[in-house]
Amino acid sequence: MKEQDKVQTIVEHTRTLHNDFNEILKPYRIDLWRYCKYLTRSAWDGEDLFQDTLIKAFASLSQRWSTINTKAFLFRIATNTWIDNTRKSKVFLEDLFDYQGIVSDEKEESKFLIREALEILIQHLPPNQVAIFLLMDVFNFKATEVAGMINISENGIYSSIHRSRKKLKEIKKLEDKGESQPRNVENIDPIIDKYLNAFNDGNVEGILNLMSSQIFNDASPGFQEYNKDEVKNGSLRFGLPGHYGKRIWLWGKEVNIVLARKDKGYELHDINYQEIYEDKIVVHKSYFFCRELLTEASKVLNIPIQLDKPPLDWYEIE
Repeated sequence: MKEQDKVQTIVEHTRTLHNDFNEILKPYRIDLWRYCKYLTRSAWDGEDLFQDTLIKAFASLSQRWSTINTKAFLFRIATNTWIDNTRKSKVFLEDLFDYQGIVSDEKEESKFLIREALEILIQHLPPNQVAIFLLMDVFNFKATEVAGMINISENGIYSSIHRSRKKLKEIKKLEDKGESQPRNVENIDPIIDKYLNAFNDGNVEGILNLMSSQIFNDASPGFQEYNKDEVKNGSLRFGLPGHYGKRIWLWGKEVNIVLARKDKGYELHDINYQEIYEDKIVVHKSYFFCRELLTEASKVLNIPIQLDKPPLDWYEIE
């Protein structure tokens, strides 16, 4: 049997096992999701922890040789994953502020403000923008030097640092006002604006033209696509669903909600967001398959969740 055939066989067997695994998880999913949200104090970070927990739980089954208490098994993995992630984040920030005395010589107040800014940016910006912010605003490299490190144009560096500083100001203003409820977002990034216009017009080519050739389309736990060709021949092969998308502020994050028309109203079909780099979409993250997060969002938004959306039929697990 050829290597590709062997891999495909493993893929098919794994999908079958994964479906069986998901059946076993049904009684514990909502409690586990709420626990992850409670630990991280964020629906978005909670969803990430929830998915990490399910992946690790499934992957570790082959290493278990004794009877498993399923609920305890899942919650233990979630707890340990959260502790590990928190420890790594703490070590990263502490190492950064002690690194060669670059920041440790600053006044305590300045160190606190820089740390706070970094924590906000790490949560809200793609990694490349965080790296550029660190290199220029913390380690004081010049734009020409950073351009060589990141392998993009000097103008791209200036554009990125401008967006980072602007984002930081916007988030701080919202936090100072104590805003946490969803709201319409003004001054949308022009690329996101073009994306939403193309989406609402059903313009597949328009959306593809906005994407980087190496876009990462993450619709976990359903599927992942790693370049524009995979998107074109995969998730966009049959076009767009004909729904309505708009930008809002939800749980401290700018996202798009996708609404499916239902009788005289709407149902919540999806939540997604895009990461932009040099005027191209480099990451598209969709929560289409994330029932627990969408259910929670539907309550906050006061919009019913769409339960029948092929290939999913969530009525059967109501």
